[in-house]
Amino acid sequence: MKNVQEVEPASLAEAVEIFTAEFSRRYPATKFLIEGEGFEDEDLDLNVYLDGDEVEAGIYSAEVSNLVQQRTGHLILPFILPSNRFPL
Repeated sequence: MKNVQEVEPASLAEAVEIFTAEFSRRYPATKFLIEGEGFEDEDLDLNVYLDGDEVEAGIYSAEVSNLVQQRTGHLILPFILPSNRFPL
């Protein structure tokens, strides 16, 4: 049987920090903007602005979101957007 990781108690702010740190390892020039509270099951919507392949980044963001949820219990829903759409 696989070893199941226990959820570490963490605030939503800590979960966002984990997400942004992990995502930035692969995409260091990324900018993040909290869009608001989640609609259904998610705790937070997070806009992720970057240059590059948005499909590849979207797949990776889902993996990071899953990792964060497993570690903290918080579900962050990332939306991948081109960097030129980041509000000034």
